[in-house]
Amino acid sequence: MAVLTPIFVLLTGCGLRDVMPGPPVMGQKERLEYDGGGPAAASNGAPIVYTGTPKVDFPVLPLQVWGLRYALDVVLVSDHPDWVMHEYARIDLPGRTLWMAKDAGRDREQTITTDLPDLASWVAEVPVRRHPGALTVTDHSTATTADLRFQYVNPLGQPVDVAYTGPLPTAPSNPRNGNTMGHSRGTVAALLDLYLFRIGGRAVVDIAGPRKLHNLLGLVPEAYLLAQVQAGVAVTDLCEHPDGAGGFTVERPCKAEDWPTRATEAWTVSGGSASRAGPVVSLDYHFAEGGLDRATAVQAGSDTPLAVLTFAPALPDIRRPFVGEAFSRFVVDVDGQIGHGEGCVKTRWAEGAVHVDFVPTAPHWFANRPIRTTISYLPSADGTLTPWVHAERRDDLLEPACGPSLTAPSPPASSSAPENTPPSG
Repeated sequence: MAVLTPIFVLLTGCGLRDVMPGPPVMGQKERLEYDGGGPAAASNGAPIVYTGTPKVDFPVLPLQVWGLRYALDVVLVSDHPDWVMHEYARIDLPGRTLWMAKDAGRDREQTITTDLPDLASWVAEVPVRRHPGALTVTDHSTATTADLRFQYVNPLGQPVDVAYTGPLPTAPSNPRNGNTMGHSRGTVAALLDLYLFRIGGRAVVDIAGPRKLHNLLGLVPEAYLLAQVQAGVAVTDLCEHPDGAGGFTVERPCKAEDWPTRATEAWTVSGGSASRAGPVVSLDYHFAEGGLDRATAVQAGSDTPLAVLTFAPALPDIRRPFVGEAFSRFVVDVDGQIGHGEGCVKTRWAEGAVHVDFVPTAPHWFANRPIRTTISYLPSADGTLTPWVHAERRDDLLEPACGPSLTAPSPPASSSAPENTPPSG
């Protein structure tokens, strides 16, 4: 039996449905409709009409998929006026384990504190704020009980000393589609799989002085011990450069200033896929007829994908100009759990650039994180073009029409192009 069910019943009955986990947004039968969704299409199902050849001869990434597994995660909500949450996450990798502190300010954006070398390049596809600093973790845990102490100086220069003890979780939350509660909304469109979860335990928090835990409705101290996978789509700023061997190099950032991460990554192209191997997370983008139909993130040491993002139909080939607008539905599977999130994507050319509007529609904590990617092809001195991919949160995006049902037959291709004017370039 899931350990949280009685508490969930109590809390949801008290009006806290907006912060509690939820079920999958679709079942197995509906999820299967996304596989093999076919080539890119307009809102009425008609094929996309391309008006030019590819601007580059290597794949271009239309959005940034990401994921990360926390093997153990202490989450605390204190009464500190500067912070809304404190999180201490353990990441297990082959041959090593690392810890990081994540403090969420009043804007709910999180900042990582850890003493990893070259912190700016660590999982650089997730551009959360980073604060290099010593994090001392004292671990006296047993096979059944967590006994942890965290000492560090937070991004505001405040000394932090947190001790937590409590039984280790042995079951997933029920349901396990975790609520993000608004954290890091400006950085990621995030989904969570709470595959182990327990509320409670004893926490002693000192942040430049003793602090108390916040109590939900004055009843339940907000101390959580869990294991989770976080995954989704992130804002990004990158350029792609050919490597002369059929692949390409990704440079992060490309043009953005004050970007929190920096990296140069080697991507290989083989069999319709573009892939990046990483010491923590590896990424794979699969293309059908030049358009993205699946993106996957896998953590080192695990065969279960952190995230599988599937599009039906595939996105258009964003290297080629086309007329009109392309529409796709998408589903996100997290940690092997089907249908944690869904939404729509609208792709179009305007003013010589491609706009990819990624608009989640369910669950509700995913739906308020729309992202627009703009892909520009910048001329180089040697006459070639460099794709610049920039994605940012756009709260002004409206939910696009997703087009016909996935199971509805597509109409035959029209002999005439849509009425939209072909883009320049």
